[in-house]
Amino acid sequence: MTFAAQVRARPKCAWLAAGLILLAYAALGNWLVLPGYRRFLAHGPSSAGDSGPDLALVWGASRTILWMLSFHLGAFCMAWAALQATGDRARTFRRGFAIGALVWIGLWTIPVLPGPYAAMFAGLGVVILLMIATVFGRAALTGEAFGDASRGPWRIASAFFFALATWDMCGLGSVGGILHPDAAARVTSQSLVVAQTSKLIVELAMAWALLALAALPARPARPGWAGR
Repeated sequence: MTFAAQVRARPKCAWLAAGLILLAYAALGNWLVLPGYRRFLAHGPSSAGDSGPDLALVWGASRTILWMLSFHLGAFCMAWAALQATGDRARTFRRGFAIGALVWIGLWTIPVLPGPYAAMFAGLGVVILLMIATVFGRAALTGEAFGDASRGPWRIASAFFFALATWDMCGLGSVGGILHPDAAARVTSQSLVVAQTSKLIVELAMAWALLALAALPARPARPGWAGR
């Protein structure tokens, strides 16, 4: 590898390393952070009546917030590293992906999403069905599995949202409380479960939509935009 190639590869490796560290923290947080978070939900802050800042609470809250965002930010870092590997032809695509991904991560932090939930699930379910039909129908008719090589950035973006949906599905069981048979626990976590499930189906719809776009025929490439 030439010196110039090594210089270009350093930012990609840094993003990849940051992503791996954040994903490791997301996994370790199940033992390092989640137990304390559950105790907080059950009993509240230990020094609610004391004056002045509760440093233990601030430290615990900071670790919890970082843990809750660690998978999403880690997946973003790794997706960004993968998109950087596609070169200058995907420069504009990368900007669009970064804006869209970070906007979604910001919206994801909202604890409760507005309804009506039944209409949202029904509408997004239809969208997902159409995208699934597009992906597999295109592959069946053309023999191209999810688009040609020029559509790689779209597949990377799709994999990013599939990764987020996979993680949120795990969250439904670990934090959402759906695995606990106690009815009181289910009632207490109902709003969290509804919000988490709503975010999950939005992420699945975006993932399938991006995969469907990757499966469509590529237009003549313009500088800076991958496969548009």
